[in-house]
Amino acid sequence: MIRDTANKLIESFYGLLPYQTAVHLANAQKEFLQAIESVIDEQIKWTDIHVARAHGKQSGVGTQTRM
Repeated sequence: MIRDTANKLIESFYGLLPYQTAVHLANAQKEFLQAIESVIDEQIKWTDIHVARAHGKQSGVGTQTRM
């Protein structure tokens, strides 16, 4: 219910704008969300690396072979 209301509000906002402006704004929003996704994915990768290093296991990114 809340999601439906929020979606209707967003669509109403886009409806107030000229079509090309709405498209440009939506594309900018998608780019922003993809940038955040990229940062999160990188943090997830490094979290796994930190855990592996803490337990003496080697991981691919930036590690050197121990002797």
